[in-house]
Amino acid sequence: MIVAAHAVQVLLLCLGPWLLARRLGRRWSRPAGLFGVGVMAFIFAEVARIAIARGLTTLFAEGAIPLPTSPDAQTWVSAAIAGVVAALTDEGLRVVALRRWIATSAPSTDAAARPEAGGTPSHTTHASHPDARTAALVGLGHGGGEALLAGLLTLGMAILALVGHGRSFEELEALGFEGRSAVRMGMKILAWWEASPVDALVSALQHVLLVGMHVGLTLVVARAVRTRRWRWLWLAGAAHAIAATLLSWIADKTPGMGVELAVHGGAAALALGLAWSAQRAR
Repeated sequence: MIVAAHAVQVLLLCLGPWLLARRLGRRWSRPAGLFGVGVMAFIFAEVARIAIARGLTTLFAEGAIPLPTSPDAQTWVSAAIAGVVAALTDEGLRVVALRRWIATSAPSTDAAARPEAGGTPSHTTHASHPDARTAALVGLGHGGGEALLAGLLTLGMAILALVGHGRSFEELEALGFEGRSAVRMGMKILAWWEASPVDALVSALQHVLLVGMHVGLTLVVARAVRTRRWRWLWLAGAAHAIAATLLSWIADKTPGMGVELAVHGGAAALALGLAWSAQRAR
């Protein structure tokens, strides 16, 4: 059962967002490449986060930036820094993607551009004016890139668990793992086999909720880019920073699957609710 559950998890994370984007792209007459734009935005944001994390780690190690002495305070500070960095990199790359990497002439679905809203129906999307449907596909790509990475990591761990199942630490060392690495890998393999299939499916659901969060945030950023009302960008960044801070905190504390699922659901609800407000605003 655990193998079947992880198989469902990997397939859902690796293929789910892409298949949904293809279906919506055909329905909305949008190119499939918009999904790839979102994936590239995620990749560049991830690279930027790694570079920033290394720089901050060096500064903390040298004492250039002080850390609280309390372990709990350190956890919250680290989570807050991770949240702010995630918001800056993701929202920054979303703006670049929506303003520089997209060119379309599809009519805008923005409520502010509809005649009944007092707008001008001649308003069309172009490189700096992506409409909501375009933004949704880019958001699916951004969240889908993160889900794909999680799926590939899960697949790699599954392969190791299947290959190493029942092997002793000595046998793992013979496979190339050394000393403590063999012990850590052995514990991971043991934990993998003893995990509940429900945990694997809940983990998949958590990543699906994160995809929803990225779709919502991309819609909000697109609203800011389209109307040049940058308060929506600040709101998207603030919502993302709060959500990412809580997600970083639970990753460190591991309070339980129920709490983790609730935080992921809250992050998705916050982003999608903000997107709904942004699309309805005049």
